[in-house]
Amino acid sequence: MPMSERDDEYPSPQLVPSVARATAILQLLGEAGVAIASNEIARRLDFPKSSTANICLELEAAGLVVRRDSGYALGRKLVELGGQYLGSIDALREYYDLCASLPVMSREGSRIAILDGTDVLYLGRYEGRQQIRLTANIGDRFPAICTATGKALLANLPRGEAEERYREKPSAFIQLTDKSLKNVAELSKDLEATREHGYATDDEETTPGVICFAKAVTGFRGDQSAIAVSVTVIAQRLTPTFKSLLLNDLAAMAKGLSNPLAGSGRALPH
Repeated sequence: MPMSERDDEYPSPQLVPSVARATAILQLLGEAGVAIASNEIARRLDFPKSSTANICLELEAAGLVVRRDSGYALGRKLVELGGQYLGSIDALREYYDLCASLPVMSREGSRIAILDGTDVLYLGRYEGRQQIRLTANIGDRFPAICTATGKALLANLPRGEAEERYREKPSAFIQLTDKSLKNVAELSKDLEATREHGYATDDEETTPGVICFAKAVTGFRGDQSAIAVSVTVIAQRLTPTFKSLLLNDLAAMAKGLSNPLAGSGRALPH
């Protein structure tokens, strides 16, 4: 029997039927892997059409689902919540274990992040043993153009896609320091340098006196999504020899996190 439009008329065994329905909708979208219209969601779950449409609207407002192809699909807010969950149960143990085992990076601060539009979303943070506190916590967002992780991920996109994102959203050029990128031309030049070098650099663009290097990795934990890992140091400590050692460890980190079945393991296209 279909669920009634009035839960008080036909009591549900769930304590909060609307929450149970929202959970069922998210599970259905996750299992389907494609966008589904609200009336089709209602049909598959045997829910009332009007309440299903209202729940989808609420989930969309919360960022838990997005409209796509005339239907609904899972939203990136779930990634943010998932990142916070993974951090709380230490499911990123591989990343943390690599940070602790590498000879140079084990002493430095590090982050792991994904790209969300024109932001980076941090999934993990390693403090190291140096007297430098990383400003981003797990689940925090930063402007991608100001961070090494963000620029590594932007450079990992098909050529021209990052520039197009910022042409469509010029307000995303947020200045955290005087060295932050200011326009599409500067961004394009920086991304070409990132592709050429194989790593991205935040040269005091997020925090004065702090430099960060990052590499993008495709196939983290066996899927095809891209993540970026970074190492952060005080600018005054960065000698050419120390930089070389940091980049060697960063390359080892990226190789350790990449999917061996995803190809050659190169972090960035050339």
